[in-house]
Amino acid sequence: MPPVRYLIYFGHALLLINALLYIKSYRKNSVAFNIFTFYLSFILIIQLITSYKGYFKENNIYLSHYYFIGQFVLLSLLFKKILKKRVLQKVITIILIFTLIALSVFYIIYPSSYYQFNIFEILLTSIPLILFCFLFFIQTIDGSDKKFIYIISGFFLYVLCSTLLFSAGNLEKDTRNIIWWTNSILYLVYQLLIFVEWYKHLKKPIKKLPVKTIDYKQ
Repeated sequence: MPPVRYLIYFGHALLLINALLYIKSYRKNSVAFNIFTFYLSFILIIQLITSYKGYFKENNIYLSHYYFIGQFVLLSLLFKKILKKRVLQKVITIILIFTLIALSVFYIIYPSSYYQFNIFEILLTSIPLILFCFLFFIQTIDGSDKKFIYIISGFFLYVLCSTLLFSAGNLEKDTRNIIWWTNSILYLVYQLLIFVEWYKHLKKPIKKLPVKTIDYKQ
C-alpha cells in the first residue's frame, strides 16, 4: 500500500472526529454552523461508502458526482448565510441554480459520464466555491467577525489543489504523484483547521465551580 494511502485514511479519521464534534454541538449552533455540520456528515457518508466499495473492488467512481455536487450545494448555502451583502446572496442563488441546471442538461446529453470522472462537473462546482472564498476573505478583512475563517482558509487551499489534481490528467506520472501528496496533506490541514474552528467557536467552556470558603469569624 503506497504511503499516501496512510495520509488519506488519517484524513478520513479526522473527518469522522470533526463530524462527531460538530454533531455534538449541533443544537447550540447557528444556522450556518448547522449547514456545515450537515456538510461534514454528508461527506463522511460518501467517504465511507466509497471506501467500502473500493475494498470489495466495486465501481465507486460514480460517487464522486454526489461528492462534488453535494459539496457545491451545501457550501453554497453556507456562503449564502455567512456573506452579509444581499447582492452577493442573490449572486450565489443564481450561480447555484444555473450550475444545477447545466449539470442536469449535461447528464441528459451524456448519460455515460455518470460512470466516469467528469472534469466539466469538477470545474463547474469548484470554481464558484473558490470565488466565494475570495469574497469571504474580503468581507473578513473589512469586519471584526472571524467565525469560519479557519474553515474557509483550509477549504480554499484544499479545493484549489483538488481542482488542479482532477484536471491534471495529461501530466506526467511523477507530477501527478506530487499533486496527490500535496492534495492529501492539504486535506489533513483542512480537517485540522475544521477542528480549530470548533475549538475556538463551538467548544463549550468549562464552568468554574465556585470556591467554598470557611468563615472563621463565626
